[in-house]
Amino acid sequence: MSTDKNNTLSKEFSKLAKHFLPSDLLIQGIETLGEMKKNVILLDNALQELSLSSDLTASQLKNVTEEAFRLGDATGKSGTEILSYINSAKKAGYDIEQSMTLTQEALKLSNISPGIDNMDSAIEYMKNMMQNFGKDTDFTPAINDALVGVSRSGTVDFDTLAQGASKLAKSAGEAGLSFEEMLGLLTGAYDVLKDMDQVTSGEAAMFSSLKEAYGDTKNIYNLLAHLSVVWDTLDDSSKKSFAISSAGEGQQQLFTALMENWHGVEQAVQSASYSFGAADEANTQYVDSIAGKTAQLQNQMQQLSASLIDSDLIKFFLDLGIEGTEAIDTIVNKFGSLTVLGSLMGGYLSAKNLGRANTDSCPSFNMPSLSCFSWIQGFYGRSCAIHG
Repeated sequence: MSTDKNNTLSKEFSKLAKHFLPSDLLIQGIETLGEMKKNVILLDNALQELSLSSDLTASQLKNVTEEAFRLGDATGKSGTEILSYINSAKKAGYDIEQSMTLTQEALKLSNISPGIDNMDSAIEYMKNMMQNFGKDTDFTPAINDALVGVSRSGTVDFDTLAQGASKLAKSAGEAGLSFEEMLGLLTGAYDVLKDMDQVTSGEAAMFSSLKEAYGDTKNIYNLLAHLSVVWDTLDDSSKKSFAISSAGEGQQQLFTALMENWHGVEQAVQSASYSFGAADEANTQYVDSIAGKTAQLQNQMQQLSASLIDSDLIKFFLDLGIEGTEAIDTIVNKFGSLTVLGSLMGGYLSAKNLGRANTDSCPSFNMPSLSCFSWIQGFYGRSCAIHG
């Protein structure tokens, strides 16, 4: 294509831009492109850190990046944030698959819990539970599901239950309890005493007393279930002495609360055990909130930015000195066709009631009488989807 033709088309493209892009919109566009550049740099830094902490190939890094953006949409976070969390988990000794699972469930936890509202705390919470109950990252979805399931069906709210579980986890694991059984004992006692600090400290002490009194037991929950059957056969005087001999005088009130509300304990264990998918439902409520939608938009902006890593395209937008036809060629090569670019532009134009261009509203171009965007289509022989 000759230089004269390039110059002519450059002028015509500038005329079209002037007609459809008011100065304030042009400024907004340049600011948006600057934000895109920043997103690309952040993404590149996150990928470099992940590549240094892992032995992933370029293809595997690409797959991890795509999964990070998918998780961003699902959890209301940005893809770059998620990559940094995956990298933190990888540095902690987990493989890439485990790191992604841990990150996903920690993201849900931080979304659901007002008290565990940052990723560092959420990851540490998950690691604490895995360590004390001898589980791996495959167990992390059950942690969230059980907490949500019990808090929805009982009298204890999510954060109070989660904090109680964090404090009791070590003692519960040593006492042979499952995570679900621990939640049942926490809930059953809290229903009566309404003080989670009293419950957690008391149950830790009670577990020790029961292990001393019944040295051959491997699971304190099973022992308590058996004792609850005995409890129902006793009179009031016998119950008092039975509570003291079993749990110690200091935990008489707590032991009595559990025995009297053993049905509530079992109901909570049931809720925890059959709660699959509960955390996803709770997480969806966050993602549908204003905060979640805002984060989703940021994630989608980063995805768009990632698709623009082509250095020629960025240079075009930054230098603003490229010839018009070269600019269009660069855009077309990046997006595959003007259809994709048109769809992106069309959303904004439609919102401004500018979604349909016709020859009456077009400036005078030195070319056949076509709509402005049909001119581009005709020149390149490509489909253009600007029309709203």
